[in-house]
Amino acid sequence: MIEHKIIPPFSTEWFVYNLISLIIIISTIYFGKNLSNKNKKKLTIGIATLFIFEFFFMDWYHLFTGLWSIQDSLPLHLCGIMWFISIYMLLTKKQWAFEMVLFIGMPGGLHSLLTPELTHGDSLIHKIDFFIGHGGLILAPFYGIYVLNMWPRKSSWWQSFIRLQILVIIAAVANYLFDSNYMYLSYPPIADNPLIPSENSFFGKWPYYIAIFEIAILIHTILIYLPFWIKKRKAN
Repeated sequence: MIEHKIIPPFSTEWFVYNLISLIIIISTIYFGKNLSNKNKKKLTIGIATLFIFEFFFMDWYHLFTGLWSIQDSLPLHLCGIMWFISIYMLLTKKQWAFEMVLFIGMPGGLHSLLTPELTHGDSLIHKIDFFIGHGGLILAPFYGIYVLNMWPRKSSWWQSFIRLQILVIIAAVANYLFDSNYMYLSYPPIADNPLIPSENSFFGKWPYYIAIFEIAILIHTILIYLPFWIKKRKAN
């Protein structure tokens, strides 16, 4: 299994990559919002195509360089699954896919950008891939809101959380079969994240840290839905 690397939070490198990611996200949404409907459709398909290309290019690169492994390279980490749901959302505008990316994918992408953990090495191409992949999970739901005029439904926050549990089961089965750590269900990530309990504490041990993750995700979904609920209530 490949040794995971981290980019220290608040390091110069961390600031540079996150600033570039933020500029690209804001610029894409601003540009897309001011396009005609015809050109919005072209841009949306273009972003989805870029997402597809990015995944297959990196898979090919890992195969070519011998870095591909069944333990690390299947798209079964949360952000990997959300990447494909983002593509599906962009191409179909399916409501459930938008809500999954908004409530589950976006906070996952945000925490990954704040505490980067590189699963295939820390070369330049892997750093670019990491920030494209996780920055895209922040871009997709905001693009859905401001460019595609999508909006979460009343019960969408808890429905998205329930759908997540199906993905957790799939990842757990894969971990059992391949001795892997998809979704960090076998052991916690090495990233320096305050939501990750210390391994020396009771809640830092398996499987208790998974319960902390679940609670944190549920809180995130509620907090993300709150502004939409407030705005809708004011409108009524």
